[in-house]
Amino acid sequence: MTVNRRDLLSASALLLAGPALSLRLASARTPGAAPIVLCWNENPYGPSPAARAAVARSIAQGCRYPSDAEILDLEQAIARHEGTDTEHIVTGSGSGELLSALALLCGLDGGEILAAEPTYLELTDYAHGIGVPTRFVPVDAGLAHDLPAMHAAISASTRAVYLCNPNNPTGTALPAAEIRAFIANLPPAVVAIVDEAYMDFATGTDVRSVADLVGGERQVVVLRTFSKLHGMAGMRMGYAVTHPELVKRLKQARMTTPNILAVRAARASLDDREFLTSGLQKIAPAHEARRMLQSAQPQT
Repeated sequence: MTVNRRDLLSASALLLAGPALSLRLASARTPGAAPIVLCWNENPYGPSPAARAAVARSIAQGCRYPSDAEILDLEQAIARHEGTDTEHIVTGSGSGELLSALALLCGLDGGEILAAEPTYLELTDYAHGIGVPTRFVPVDAGLAHDLPAMHAAISASTRAVYLCNPNNPTGTALPAAEIRAFIANLPPAVVAIVDEAYMDFATGTDVRSVADLVGGERQVVVLRTFSKLHGMAGMRMGYAVTHPELVKRLKQARMTTPNILAVRAARASLDDREFLTSGLQKIAPAHEARRMLQSAQPQT
């Protein structure tokens, strides 16, 4: 099977395009209009009403850093959402910042990072930029992570294996049982980095988070983001669920901390369950967004 990466990026991006796509496509044909970058997978519905109100109330405090109490309150809310405690949570300016921090930590002793090809490249691109070796294992014929091949590719130098599940840009998702078995067989020194940015939209048998593995014997980091379902891509807020020792190391390796608007918007968005539920209904298969896209397909 021959797959063009550009086609995959564009096709997978349509999943989050939403009913605003037709209008934006029309406006994009107007001279001077901003182009639509489909591969960014932005949520066209934007932040929740509660998040927008939190930002509006906070504009005057834009000269301030978020307080430790505010950050702790957000971490506690995230921990409740994930069914864990705050010592397992670390926030970042988008999950991308935490991916970069992981690349730095895993490459400190000259170790290498293993990833699928194609997959989301923020971690591996950053690793390459700072001189951390990366190796890629092609996806299988179904465009999913080839876990047996990835396991066979692990060497004495491997310090981390990156699993984007659901995978961007192929759109495939592995069952949790397969990921659990893969992680259970990893060498103790290898960190399993599981990027679940799109898990909220995942469908399929046993496709679910493996965040509960962070309390086990293997080193596991599960990353989540407020960029997609929460519609906060431009505000930069994400988090990782991992072992307390890795939380400490990630906090030390972060380049900065989230801004006050993102902290307050994220906290408000977590409680706006009506918005999150309606967003899923609009974007999920057989609902508004995908019905619109399907009806817009050219007839053959």
